[in-house]
Amino acid sequence: MIRLVTLDTLERETLDKLCRIVFQAYGLGCELAGELQVPKEALKGDSVDATVLLERAPAVKSFADDKILYVTTRPFLNRELPSGKAPTPGLSQYGGERAVVSTHGLPGGEALLKRLAKQVIHDIGHLWDLHHCLDPRCAMYAPWAPSFSTGEPILCTFCREKSEQRIRMAKT
Repeated sequence: MIRLVTLDTLERETLDKLCRIVFQAYGLGCELAGELQVPKEALKGDSVDATVLLERAPAVKSFADDKILYVTTRPFLNRELPSGKAPTPGLSQYGGERAVVSTHGLPGGEALLKRLAKQVIHDIGHLWDLHHCLDPRCAMYAPWAPSFSTGEPILCTFCREKSEQRIRMAKT
């Protein structure tokens, strides 16, 4: 089960549609688990340190094989990588339990839902140990690539099969 937790007020209709898209991508239930506050330690002015947020976010009721996805409207701080500073539209605990995505800077309406859904599927994929994909149509494609913001929020056949294997392993 994917537990979706909002950290700011978002439209219920958008969240319901997002849950349906996640279900279509992974074949797992996705439900709203409530709205929580961003931990004070993660706030840096108007921005959020995504790494600190994932470490300090309040717990939600979940089971051992559940994944928790936090959604915020606030911008994330850029991450320091060996190659320099990188924008952060989302962050996952690779192979872990928690991921967070931001709607900051995304367009409105259906375009928001499509782009947000692609980022959500991408970050949930990292929770299931999926790496970046070479197929530019896949949601696991590198999110910094210009083509990531286009296309449908779907997994390619390879990533879908790999995620299904990981999900089955987690249930045993």
